[in-house]
Amino acid sequence: MKRSSSGNGALIQRLDTSLMDTNRREADDLLDIARVLLLVQGAILVATTIEALVWGMAFAGASGLPVLLSGGAAVLILVGRARLQAGRSRSRRFVYAVEGFTLAFFALDLVLAIALTGTPPPAVALLTRFVLPVSVIYLLRRSARTTTPRAVTTAPMEGIS
Repeated sequence: MKRSSSGNGALIQRLDTSLMDTNRREADDLLDIARVLLLVQGAILVATTIEALVWGMAFAGASGLPVLLSGGAAVLILVGRARLQAGRSRSRRFVYAVEGFTLAFFALDLVLAIALTGTPPPAVALLTRFVLPVSVIYLLRRSARTTTPRAVTTAPMEGIS
């Protein structure tokens, strides 16, 4: 360390934390992607809750059940996302259960839509209520199976002959 920067030794040592560690497992990367997808899914559910609230206020005879269900699902998704970590199998099971309920309600809506209107729901509903939960479940299952660390490549130091 240079003499001019010797007063900053404590600051330099504090910057060397695990946040700066680039040697991560592949499972951590998969969990990060799953967390992003859960955040997107939670944001969509929050928007759906706001939409249901507005339509519930516009039509006086509307029930509050859609607001309650989509709001509850948004809270559960966001709580599951916040608790999701590599070593927690309980949080994975919680996310599996919430995504399973999402898929079950999607299947029910799909059957009712086809039975009543003769057409499936729009493509956006298929993406947000089927593809996102299936992707999250796939990523969580794959990250649980990935236990080997990634190979780390290091660059040679300059100035050494």
